[in-house]
Amino acid sequence: MRCSEGMSMYDSYLHCRRKLQGIEPIDYYLADSLCNHLPVRDQSLLFHSVLLLSVSLREGHSCLKLEAEAGNRYWQDEAGKGGFVFPDLESWLAEMSDWGLEPEAGQPLVFEYRRLYLRRYRTFEKGVSDRLRRMQAQPAGLVPARAAEVLAQLFPDAQPDDQQRLAVANALGQRFSVISGGPGTGKTFTVTRLLAAMQRLHDHALRITMVAPTGKAAQRLNESVIAAKNWLKTQGMLDKADMAAIPEDAATVHRCLGVIPGQHEFQHHADNPLAVDLLLVDEASMIDLPMMYRLLQALPAEAMLVLLGDPDQLPSVSAGSVLADLTPRPHPGYSQAKRDWLETVAGVQTPDASNREADYLSLLSSSRRFSDEGGIGRLAAAVIAGDAEESWRVLNGEPETLCLQPGTDLYAWLDTWIEAFYVPLLTCHDALQAFDMLSAFRILSVTRGGDQGVEQINTYIDAQLRRRGLIAADGKWYSGCPVMVTSNHYELDLFNGDTGLMMKHNGRLRVVFPRGDELRYLSPSRLPSLEAVYAMTVHKTQGSEFGKVALVLPDTDQPLNSRELLYTGITRARNELSVWADETIWKQGVRRSVNRYSGLMERLLNRGY
Repeated sequence: MRCSEGMSMYDSYLHCRRKLQGIEPIDYYLADSLCNHLPVRDQSLLFHSVLLLSVSLREGHSCLKLEAEAGNRYWQDEAGKGGFVFPDLESWLAEMSDWGLEPEAGQPLVFEYRRLYLRRYRTFEKGVSDRLRRMQAQPAGLVPARAAEVLAQLFPDAQPDDQQRLAVANALGQRFSVISGGPGTGKTFTVTRLLAAMQRLHDHALRITMVAPTGKAAQRLNESVIAAKNWLKTQGMLDKADMAAIPEDAATVHRCLGVIPGQHEFQHHADNPLAVDLLLVDEASMIDLPMMYRLLQALPAEAMLVLLGDPDQLPSVSAGSVLADLTPRPHPGYSQAKRDWLETVAGVQTPDASNREADYLSLLSSSRRFSDEGGIGRLAAAVIAGDAEESWRVLNGEPETLCLQPGTDLYAWLDTWIEAFYVPLLTCHDALQAFDMLSAFRILSVTRGGDQGVEQINTYIDAQLRRRGLIAADGKWYSGCPVMVTSNHYELDLFNGDTGLMMKHNGRLRVVFPRGDELRYLSPSRLPSLEAVYAMTVHKTQGSEFGKVALVLPDTDQPLNSRELLYTGITRARNELSVWADETIWKQGVRRSVNRYSGLMERLLNRGY
């Protein structure tokens, strides 16, 4: 067989590892399996293409985008030699076009529009785009004059160009909507009015379901919707019927779909759809491509879908960045039909689409939590814009809300937080009060391992509390210890990332979890997968917020350190943010962006697909 660069194929994983630095077993065995299955001319190029595709999937991409990787060298040694150099784009495209990987060929790989997919990920991506396009094509069936009347009732004093008002007007005209915005931009208040408007515009009781990716996010959605409902009621905008129609029982996505233990599939799917007329999905940035596919498969044909979220946050842990893909910025504009709808219903003129349109999308940018002049808001804006110099200047110049600790002893710095927040937590015997204290402060880290990772920080805090005599010398768990569930417990309706507290209850140590206004007590023996969570990774905090946050960066640069991660960590703080970071490491993170490759937006816009 002919092999690129004169390289021979590899006899084993160990042989491959000697030739390609840093190769992982999962990548090798996938490439080896597919090479045996596909008798193409250039087996070496196929093997290394599949290797890179496997790496790309582990990094969160849904495909291998050839034009981004053409000519690149991978798996070289420390001197930059060896490894494998991929061909130029024209040569790579020409070679791959002869491999018989068209979608209709039925092969485990699909080559389509300059992207290489594993077939199942191409199925996920195309399935999501096809369903969303069908939903966009379905008319909402509402009378514009009646919609305008309801909009005026729910926004009696708003200006015509009020962003929340425009978002509700836009969503009323279609079956699929994305309402996107950063912290404090009013996404939940907006969608609460949207749900009220939808119910008023239908002559039957809508079956409304609210979901979020994690238990904590679902709990926060419940709290936010209840707060929005109560405030709107006091303003005379919601009546008793509206209050009853808007639910207060958000669930996790897994719970909504119905987990079948030991299986990837769920109880609800295309042949057994959800009993729902309108599905609201909060924190949509956390939902990966396969899960979004399964959620859409389970949605009835006539149902409405509303996605809420912040596309600037970290994307999902698994492959895909669905919300970011669906949220082009700046807004590309509206079709003429949508512009006519918005002018009739909301009385506003909106920009025409230039070369594409995004009728489903509404962007909220005015933050009520972070003012344009406030330190946290300015810092978040500079970070997500990739402006390293400005972000460092803001971090050093806003002492009222921001505090920077560069070059200081990390553990001496941690001692101040232990004394201020965790010593009182361990001496509190009231569970509700303890949860209030826990939500007031959290230490966040970029990594799990290393001297600045959550494992080391949690170990240090535990030791310091024991040294103060607040914890008995024996025993792993103790009253007042904050804990996190680290694996899914479907039978208990507890999921990876849910947080609770160890507390004494009726004389016995129990794990306590909040459920709305109630508390749920469980024996620790029922939850073997628990860990202390005085500190937690930024990834695990999505869907949460705290009064004050202490953000710890590593002392060496890490690939995880990116502007999206820093932005997510910064915006977990409601009032104050303290940062332990070296200037160089901070700026490297701000300059690094998470960029996930997919074809979802192009498919949705029907550009050649």
